[in-house]
Amino acid sequence: MSRKLARTNTGVLTTAAAERQAREDGQGFNRRGPVVVEIDVGRIVTNPDQPRRHFDEADMEALKSSIAQHGLAQPVGVQQLGDGRFQLVFGERRFRAVRALGHPTIYAVTVTGASDELALIENVVRADLSPFEEGDAYARLMERHGYRQEDVGRIVGKDRVDISRALLISRLPQRIRDEYPLHRPARYRLVEIARRKGEGEQLRGWDALVAEMTRRSADAEDTPSPAAARPRSNAVPTGSALPKPLAKAMFGARQTVAAVREQGLALADIDRETLRAIRDDIDAILTAGEGRGGG
Repeated sequence: MSRKLARTNTGVLTTAAAERQAREDGQGFNRRGPVVVEIDVGRIVTNPDQPRRHFDEADMEALKSSIAQHGLAQPVGVQQLGDGRFQLVFGERRFRAVRALGHPTIYAVTVTGASDELALIENVVRADLSPFEEGDAYARLMERHGYRQEDVGRIVGKDRVDISRALLISRLPQRIRDEYPLHRPARYRLVEIARRKGEGEQLRGWDALVAEMTRRSADAEDTPSPAAARPRSNAVPTGSALPKPLAKAMFGARQTVAAVREQGLALADIDRETLRAIRDDIDAILTAGEGRGGG
């Protein structure tokens, strides 16, 4: 019986014969096109072109818990180095989690092409990067390969204007970069600040934005919404296969999304990006569950 693995962004599925051969020699394949192989974790080296620079500890713990209980739903991407090793192209969070769990092998899809481009495409399509990581990755591609903004846009499937805005954000002062994870404003607000002339003006714009967001947060706490006033159950429904902390978070998120829908709240760019990323993750989880015989 063939193993049904979740589709990666390369759209690759494996065959039973390819899997058996991969287990026997662990070397991947010379046939045309990418395939899924099972590789010793110790033979994979991380990708210096990885655009993601920050790995949230809580997210990593949740990912490790999921892999420990259900296995790896989506293979990582690798390229053969020709010396018996493989370079990781995308999926570093999954690779780190599997390695931390002490698993001896990992499923990986073998890919070809420029590793920096492939890693960037994987992360951008999954809406996985912060605005600064995304802008930095675009800048590296342009510097390394002499690409224009139009070229980068074609690689990642985005408009040149989007690339230009991301590059503007990547040039913001270091203090804004450092403080961004504490506040996470919408990208368009970062672009507005980046268009100011000079670092001093940009920092003043950032401080004003942080003050505005802090004030709004305090006002929201003082005036609970009708949805917040309703009692919310923290109980985990009977029958969940997830670890209790993950199950509570998932069912709590469901209540939050329902409240947003009921109130008909206006969404900012960052809200839409987050909801699309959640939807993609849900689709991937459900597809993987079907492959394992789940509902």
